[in-house]
Amino acid sequence: MYTTSYIRKKGKYYHLVFENIKNKKKISKSRSAKTDDEELALKMLEEFENECLKLLGISEVQKPINKKNIMKNFKDNVNLYDRDVSFCDFIYGYIKMRYKTISDETYSAYLGIVKNSLIPFFFKDNKKIKDINVFDIEKYYYHELNVRCVSANTVIHYHNYLTLVFKYALKLGVIQNNPMLIVEKPKKERYIAKTYNSEEINMLLNLLKKDKEDIYFGVLMACYFGLRRSEVIGLKWSSVNFVENTISITSTVTETNLDGKKVTIYKDKTKSISSLRTFVMPEKIKDLLLEMKQRQEENKKKFGRGYLTKFSDYIYVDDGGNLFRPNYLTVRFGKFLKKYDLSHIRFHDLRHSCATMLYQNNVNVKDIQAYMGHSSSKTTMDIYVHLLNKNNISTVSLISDKIK
Repeated sequence: MYTTSYIRKKGKYYHLVFENIKNKKKISKSRSAKTDDEELALKMLEEFENECLKLLGISEVQKPINKKNIMKNFKDNVNLYDRDVSFCDFIYGYIKMRYKTISDETYSAYLGIVKNSLIPFFFKDNKKIKDINVFDIEKYYYHELNVRCVSANTVIHYHNYLTLVFKYALKLGVIQNNPMLIVEKPKKERYIAKTYNSEEINMLLNLLKKDKEDIYFGVLMACYFGLRRSEVIGLKWSSVNFVENTISITSTVTETNLDGKKVTIYKDKTKSISSLRTFVMPEKIKDLLLEMKQRQEENKKKFGRGYLTKFSDYIYVDDGGNLFRPNYLTVRFGKFLKKYDLSHIRFHDLRHSCATMLYQNNVNVKDIQAYMGHSSSKTTMDIYVHLLNKNNISTVSLISDKIK
């Protein structure tokens, strides 16, 4: 059995969340704290925990550890050269040391692993890093996979972080042996995306247009060019060439959490070098962009000083000039599908839908790789191997002719 509780900010207020996992079945209870004061919400969480424990008949022994209270034991200036440093201190100090040497998104992801998974598990034992062995790590993996019911792919992220930590500890001479050289990481689970076919995409776009939905442009670009959410939001006018009819993917906009605050990150670069790509712009996309550009100019005159000029070079802004947030696109898309009772897919699955249509219309893997901005054709084949496996009619027919 695994029990946890935490607070999360949703909109203006904090929400109290209590989760209990037993036999891989998760029961989740939540309540709005109706306060934007973090300390008050944490106090209210303790009362909410007790209510949930009684309601679910869970003993006090299994009362969840308050992660916020645990983290108060850790300081940012950990001496990583101390040979008697605890494992929890080292993994926390290591990620704090890496701040600004890695991207904000990576830092946020690693910090989340430390705070929400590693420290809550290893805190009670309070072992020194030099005493952590293979069995400790494998026991941790077992707990995450079978008690917390975390996916194997997520545990692989934990494994990758621990590999960096122990490699650095060995470099500093804090440990003599690296247990990660022996630890076996979980096998990656292949994700098969749900996709829309061309008829479903056309129906979706028609409904969005009819509804005058502001996410229409984002959905269209994801379907048409297979753009990632960050690439859709990051589109700039400077990357559009109306003379040569091309549109280039050169910048991104992402969101992450840094020290409990949601931060938007603007980059004049893409996920990788291969993600830098240029598309020929069809006439109907060109007409739409010209229409959006004209509307932006009209709004600038209409709102005057009230118009936000900070994002003037960005294409995907609202009437007041404010850039659409990446998360808004995702949430709004989900609500729209629910409103019209359409088959649920993630916003990112529109990108998969685009690639699927390309493959089903006999576009070769190498061209799909370039179109989607994958680093290699192997990446493309790994993601869409289920399509490759289905396209074996001629192969089966050949065998059928030979084996009577």
